[in-house]
Amino acid sequence: MSEYGRSYSDPAYGERKIFSFSRCSMGTRASDGTVPEAGIFTALHPITVQDWEISCSATGDGGASAWVLKKGTTALGTLTFVTNPTAGTSVSAALTETALAAGDTLNLYSALSTASPTPFITARVWYRESFADGDN
Repeated sequence: MSEYGRSYSDPAYGERKIFSFSRCSMGTRASDGTVPEAGIFTALHPITVQDWEISCSATGDGGASAWVLKKGTTALGTLTFVTNPTAGTSVSAALTETALAAGDTLNLYSALSTASPTPFITARVWYRESFADGDN
């Protein structure tokens, strides 16, 4: 068994996995140069990020909502709901596969929100665990 209980013999090891930033909100505001952090994920062991999507929780009324996923300070992608998204609507995009070492962070930022009511979103990120020296 490895230092962290991960083993090459685990049938789920190396499989595509998912984590979520749940019920994130940015408030109703125009893009004013400030970009509030809505969520943070710290990798406990090496992973490779592959794809992501956002899902809207409420039907908007006359506004838009934009979200940015970053590795530390490097933007990996931006997803936007256009005017009047309906509840349950999802927007997704493939990312250039990005490796995170243990301790690296993924940050979710809100870049714009003019929608009313203020939408809550769930952001899902797909990743694969990477092999590390301590694994067996």
